[in-house]
Amino acid sequence: MNLGERIVKFRKDNKMSQDDLAEIFNVTRQTVSNWENSKNYPDIETLIQFSDKFHISLDVLLKGDKEMVYKMDKKMKNAKIFKTVALVSLLILLFVNVIFGLNYLIKKEKERKEEQKYDMFMKNIDELGFEKDGIGFAFIKEDGIIYRVFIKKPLSENNEISANTITFRDEEAISAEYDGKIVKVTYLNENKTTVYCDQFGNLFNDAQNKNSIEIYDKYQDRTISIVTRMVELFDNIYR
Repeated sequence: MNLGERIVKFRKDNKMSQDDLAEIFNVTRQTVSNWENSKNYPDIETLIQFSDKFHISLDVLLKGDKEMVYKMDKKMKNAKIFKTVALVSLLILLFVNVIFGLNYLIKKEKERKEEQKYDMFMKNIDELGFEKDGIGFAFIKEDGIIYRVFIKKPLSENNEISANTITFRDEEAISAEYDGKIVKVTYLNENKTTVYCDQFGNLFNDAQNKNSIEIYDKYQDRTISIVTRMVELFDNIYR
């Protein structure tokens, strides 16, 4: 006796019609007819309800119906596989969302720090008495020498232009710039010869040529004075 035949027997033993059984399990009469004719099978939840309703164990209900057991077993395995795949997919999706979320937060935090850095830079140059020249620079004139600093705000990570440079106007006899490590002092009236110094005014010997060393020796005190003032301005702006 297969499952369909058992459903017919239990229904008739309980003097029920297919409509009665359909109402109990909230299905159509045609669905009950298909069960009884083995055209399809109830799901596991319905079988459990059937077992409880008619006080019969699932073992007895399914006994002898190997095809039904095989199909149910296959269906349950497929359901487990589907749940596993769905769970893995969900975890991957969550992981991707977390990564994107973290990257977004990191980017926003970086932008916030850049904003703070820029605001502090602008505050410091104002306090030091720098004036804006209208073309992305600020300048201050001391003892006839004009010190300039680049103030353009970085637009993005890939278009970021460093503001860590303080320079004199090219039309002056001497220009200088500092990147936080090397101070380059260029004597425009000496064939634009550049000497490379550390923040204390000492020469970086490996970076010099013969002319650079000669000019440094000629203007050593002046060079050290320029380097000292440049580093001082640099530190005051980027403190």
